[in-house]
Amino acid sequence: MGLLRTFKDGAQYLKLWPNHAVLGGLPEAQVVPLTRLITWALPIAAVVNFAVQWTWLGSEHMASIITTSLFIALLPLQAYYWLGKRAMSELPLSLRAWYFELQGKLLQSGMDVRLPSHRKGPCYIDLAVMVRKALSVLPPEDY
Repeated sequence: MGLLRTFKDGAQYLKLWPNHAVLGGLPEAQVVPLTRLITWALPIAAVVNFAVQWTWLGSEHMASIITTSLFIALLPLQAYYWLGKRAMSELPLSLRAWYFELQGKLLQSGMDVRLPSHRKGPCYIDLAVMVRKALSVLPPEDY
């Protein structure tokens, strides 16, 4: 259950993460676009890998051909796992201060931006939601 939940959190975080220059200093600015790329590219690479190895090596090496192809096809799961773990990690103090600053500005503009009640502090997924809302509501100089 825990591993599947982490993958689901990673997929949700991937969808929520805004692609904007204001977040360029975070690792997600590189991991999210790369994850989007490998999600569709690596399964294709796995099929090509299978076809090329089967053509060159033949059926007597089928176990290693299947193993390497599965390894390539399942690599995106590692990215989803990292994103899922990161999504539920609490924000460091510097980002937490920025989160609460954005939250205050959004509250002043009339938006309801509360944390889920089961969390004691904001996580990276909460930051993604907050920044997404701020980008849609606030003028550029406010974030």
